[in-house]
Amino acid sequence: MTMKAIKIIFLLLFMSLAFSFVSASDITLTLDQKEYYFLSGEQAIIPIHSESSYEETINGQLSYTVEQEVNQGTFHYSSTNTRSSPLPITPEKQDISINFGTSDTPQTLTIGLKFLYDKEGAKEIVLDEINIYFVADEKQKDNQQSQVSSSSQETQVNSQQQNPTAQEEEDRMQQMIEQMLQQPQQTQTQQERLQNSQMAQDSNALKKEIQELLQEEQRLQEEFQKELGENPEFMKEHQDLLDQGFNLNGGNLDPESNDTGEFELNYQNEKGIQATMKGQLNKGELQNLEKDTPQMRQEMLEQLQQDPRFQKFQEELQNQGFKEQNTEYTREQNSTGIKQNYKNEQNETAAIKAEIANNTVEKVNLELEKKKDQSYWWILPLIGLAILGILFYRRISKKQDNDSLPKPIIVKKPFDHLAESKKLLRKSKGLFEEKKYKDAYGTAAQALRLYLSYENRLNKELTNDDLVDVLKKKKTQYKDVKECFDLCSLVEFAKYKANKKDFDRIVKIVEKKIEK
Repeated sequence: MTMKAIKIIFLLLFMSLAFSFVSASDITLTLDQKEYYFLSGEQAIIPIHSESSYEETINGQLSYTVEQEVNQGTFHYSSTNTRSSPLPITPEKQDISINFGTSDTPQTLTIGLKFLYDKEGAKEIVLDEINIYFVADEKQKDNQQSQVSSSSQETQVNSQQQNPTAQEEEDRMQQMIEQMLQQPQQTQTQQERLQNSQMAQDSNALKKEIQELLQEEQRLQEEFQKELGENPEFMKEHQDLLDQGFNLNGGNLDPESNDTGEFELNYQNEKGIQATMKGQLNKGELQNLEKDTPQMRQEMLEQLQQDPRFQKFQEELQNQGFKEQNTEYTREQNSTGIKQNYKNEQNETAAIKAEIANNTVEKVNLELEKKKDQSYWWILPLIGLAILGILFYRRISKKQDNDSLPKPIIVKKPFDHLAESKKLLRKSKGLFEEKKYKDAYGTAAQALRLYLSYENRLNKELTNDDLVDVLKKKKTQYKDVKECFDLCSLVEFAKYKANKKDFDRIVKIVEKKIEK
């Protein structure tokens, strides 16, 4: 190859690299701080600044993992959960408010934020973890500027790879299951080795099933969110809220399939005023869409004020010295209820209630507080004193009569822990049939815990861990008991999805113990 040909190839390669660099687009997300401080009871609202070099709106999914830790005296509690919601990123700079809720007690939240979208391949933006501190005293606040920023140009995810959020959840669940299975090292008989081997196989199957469920739920959420973001009618209403200054700050997606399910999204503007939008997707078709914004409320109030019935009631109240107070709104399916409250100088209250459906004022009613007759108010204290005197006299007389009688011997009926345990087990089966799964698992565990506590003459109900320790010390079979308690705890704390197969196994374990 000649030197001239080499120069031409090198020039072509350089031009192609330069072109790809210039044409690349990305999104950058920035947080003002790494640590945020809020007083207990305050809403933890954190702004995220977005900047996009794309020429069109990018629809993606914002997911965040919240690790909660509470330390209060000797009490320690920690939990982790992951949430996600659709988030559009516009071409211009944008401020997005995320509400992480509030806390009545001091605690710490560790937040991991990710934004995933599909544009020329699947991409993600991963922000460094931030901490939210709820403190009891204003002096404990220590908010300092320390920006956290990340761009989609820095990381790119292959569409065939495992979703990062689901993978993290799987790793955490696997670690939990492995901890559950750890037993103290000791000399084992042949029978024990066989039992442990079978238990390990069952646990591996359970672990695999949990992982598959997590993957399926995450996939379903992503596909439903994408289907919703591509619906023109939904995007029109969503853009209308953005144009009014509202930003998406949370919500829930409840998919049944990739194109069918329910959604409820929450919005908030810079002044903290909130709006909502909820509805359903049925095979990709938007149904029962409901919006609730301050502008819509104001329009309905103005429509009500033009109604002759409302004007008549309002004039009547004003002539009686009533003045307008606050306005309350309630929404039920396709109708909205409006309650205009009034009060006079005597603190008497009144209200005009109305119902608006299909842009029509259908019902208008006036409600007045019933006036109390105060002409004989001075009699009330005398009646009260008379009643107190009678009660006091009766009490003294009854005490004297009782003192002259022999005291009855009260025989306390022994506590039937077997009957009570069976009663709890029947209750858990009924709760499962009513689809109250957390209560069903918790009641089944309570039945087993109550029976074993009293059967071992402890005469009190212990915790799961304490009870298992007692069984170990007494060299009593405890592995099936521990399996029952661990599975019930996973469901109670929403770490594992309830299913009939596992619940039937729990019932079988409890029945075997209390009916032997």
